[in-house]
Amino acid sequence: MIENKICQSCGMPITNIKELGTEKDGSINKDYCKYCYKDGEFIDKVSMEKYINMCSEYSEQAGMTKEEMKEYCTKLFPTLKRWRNN
Repeated sequence: MIENKICQSCGMPITNIKELGTEKDGSINKDYCKYCYKDGEFIDKVSMEKYINMCSEYSEQAGMTKEEMKEYCTKLFPTLKRWRNN
């Protein structure tokens, strides 16, 4: 069980070690989820703006409208490790 952890790429809550991404050697990466990071690299190599649009497609799972999800991601993403210096 992992507590108070979110993916530093998409902001998804990470509650289980099985949700974590992996490095090239198969080891766990503790910063990113398996949907964003696999084998030592990001799965979707896109701009933050494009990624916000992609993530807004999952708004229903997060209990939000697409517009609410976009607004949430627009505020959150610049604070996350992946996007901080972009």
